[in-house]
Amino acid sequence: MELKVGMKNTVSLQVTPEMCADHLDSQLPQIDLPHVFSTPSMINLMELTCAALLAANLEEGKGSVGMAVDIKHFAATPEGGKVTCEVEIAEIDGKKILFNVAASDENGPIGKGTHKRAIITKK
Repeated sequence: MELKVGMKNTVSLQVTPEMCADHLDSQLPQIDLPHVFSTPSMINLMELTCAALLAANLEEGKGSVGMAVDIKHFAATPEGGKVTCEVEIAEIDGKKILFNVAASDENGPIGKGTHKRAIITKK
């Protein structure tokens, strides 16, 4: 299928302890953070929702890699909350695809921004 501006994808998930800001990784600085959906987890959800849209519509042997994110995370979601990510292709420039991305939970919007991906040939 050919990629087109306006194509959309939506993915929802339930926030697990590993997705929370206070999840400890022994390789990172140890500080006291709240037990809510982390910004890196939200960005990961946004990136993977975009990648899934591309994967479902690219020809055999093609894939994509992330190039840039410009994201704002402005509301907290506790463990167990449902987060929904909606993405839409905003611009296609050759092999570069720009997405508008947004995430929300049961209480409303929690984050939004843009994500750019590049189409590559898998080896």
